[in-house]
Amino acid sequence: MKEKTGKERRLKPRFNAELPCDLSPGGGQLLSPDDRLECRTRDLSESGVGVVAGSIYVGYTCVVDEGCALRLRLALPAGEIEMEATSAHYLRLDSGDEQPVYLIGLRISSMSEEDWTLYLNYLDELSAAEG
Repeated sequence: MKEKTGKERRLKPRFNAELPCDLSPGGGQLLSPDDRLECRTRDLSESGVGVVAGSIYVGYTCVVDEGCALRLRLALPAGEIEMEATSAHYLRLDSGDEQPVYLIGLRISSMSEEDWTLYLNYLDELSAAEG
């Protein structure tokens, strides 16, 4: 039997989108305003966000540690939203001889109802643009 691809296994469709965002430790662990990892989205879905970043650390916190609570601020065209997330996977994208570049897959844990509505509306726009 043929093994399913990642796209076939996914319950929710992913949409390509490059938006500015930043990651910080969740649960009120932010020690200073500089404790943020600047990144950009690569893809979005109802259940997760793929981000590209130059590090996997915010201060001393490794954002890809299993169970690490994270806060993602995302600049949508309709306004900035925040969500709680955890790392699902990561992959180093560069060849090792330049600045590091990581793809970090985040699983959405929660967000406010207002932010969820903005997020779903944006996913609908992306879906319509692809269709």
